[in-house]
Amino acid sequence: MEYRQEKIFCNGNFKLITELNELRMSLWVNGFGLENAITGEQIIPVISYFNLDHIEEVDEGILKIEFRIYPKGSPYYTVEVHPFSKRFTYEGRMYSTDHFHEIITGEGSE
Repeated sequence: MEYRQEKIFCNGNFKLITELNELRMSLWVNGFGLENAITGEQIIPVISYFNLDHIEEVDEGILKIEFRIYPKGSPYYTVEVHPFSKRFTYEGRMYSTDHFHEIITGEGSE
């Protein structure tokens, strides 16, 4: 089984990186991150306990990502990532992807 996979989005400009992680016996989480496929610049770091449920390109250059955070497993989180500008929208507000983890988890402020 391959634990790390990559998928290309936005006409080959960005790649989604997913990694299967066993957090507890038989509990597998599909951690994810996003990087610039051309420069290798990290847009969102791979976060092992954020479980990717769904991703789609909803508009040219905008990715809609649905995920959960473990160990809770719920609620579901939905963000729209604008990778070209390194920004994301969450709950009606726009933030820098540099603060993705902190904004989603509430562990700090921008």
